[in-house]
Amino acid sequence: MPKLAIVATITVCLAIGGVVISPNSQAELIAEPIPSVLQLPAAYPDSLLFVHDTNFDALIAGRIVLVDVAATTRNYLGALDAAQFASFVESRRKGELYVTETFYSRGTRGKRTDLLTIHDKSSLAPIAELELPGGKRALVVSHRYTLQLVDNDQFLLVYNFTPAASVTVIDIDQRAILNELPIPGCGLIYPSGRRGFSSLCSNGSLYTVQFDEQGEPLSQYRLPPFFNVDEDPLFDKPVYSDGRAWFASFKGGLQAVDFSKQIPEIGDRWSLLSPEDREENWRPGGWQIATLSDQGLLHVLMHPQGFDGSHKSGGSEVWVFDLAGRQRLKRIRLREWGVSIEVTRGEEPYLVVTNGEMQLDIYAAQSGNWLKTIGGVAATPFNLHARR
Repeated sequence: MPKLAIVATITVCLAIGGVVISPNSQAELIAEPIPSVLQLPAAYPDSLLFVHDTNFDALIAGRIVLVDVAATTRNYLGALDAAQFASFVESRRKGELYVTETFYSRGTRGKRTDLLTIHDKSSLAPIAELELPGGKRALVVSHRYTLQLVDNDQFLLVYNFTPAASVTVIDIDQRAILNELPIPGCGLIYPSGRRGFSSLCSNGSLYTVQFDEQGEPLSQYRLPPFFNVDEDPLFDKPVYSDGRAWFASFKGGLQAVDFSKQIPEIGDRWSLLSPEDREENWRPGGWQIATLSDQGLLHVLMHPQGFDGSHKSGGSEVWVFDLAGRQRLKRIRLREWGVSIEVTRGEEPYLVVTNGEMQLDIYAAQSGNWLKTIGGVAATPFNLHARR
């Protein structure tokens, strides 16, 4: 049948039904305003999570993704650039987010530039930059203790490794680099005292520094070794609460350290394992292996049949402990093998697990029930940050 006849037939049929539609008619679309940019609320929801995507396939395109894990739709709220093994921290006091990142003049080679980039929390737009001198910023897999805020978020501390280790002190209020403090034989940044930090050292000791408002050291102290780095090392990613921290060990111990004082105090050490657990050789493992809820409950990612070297293997369960009573309250069997874990803020927190497929499994932290999986927000979401 000729095309004109087909069109005529359709028109007649529609006319019989009481509707006539011209084959050439087009719906008019309302023009969308450009630019169309939304603002995030000044106060983020408790269920918000900063997902640090190192992006191993394209390190130059790393990012920090803001995800509302409670939302039924549109979990993805926005993202910040975070290039070349970046570090990230959120300010409690100011409406700012901080990223230290690295660029090369020819993308993946050429002259190196290290930057502190400051972003506005509502728009996520960069509002200031500060060049970090010397090309010293530690380029390591994303780690929350390579960038920390101290003294009511006035001072930002940046971990350097060349391989000489040091910490750069930045006055965030003044947008000024104040000093570089060496930490020989030690690594990472654990906030300590009113205005200071500590670092774990290669012999199992702890080095601590307090500094003044100009970034000059007021006191420096090295505690004697308090753990055996050969027999049972500590994971370098503790959980913090009110100046106190707890470090899990490779073989299932839990070491308390009080960082609230000028000189840290080494606390008790106890085991997360029962005799039955030891028989099955349960151990902590993964990248971000522990997290602490607002209710004071410790969550640890665990795996059975552990061995020397399995400390990065991840786990099939998350164990929940009452720190005050030193007892396990529950075991959460994961839907998929876990790599990193984090608990969101608030009275009804969510347990978020980066699974082996690099997706986010969301559980109700209190019941342990799996709720949903959020995929596609990041390539390698190894680091998860709840709101501070």
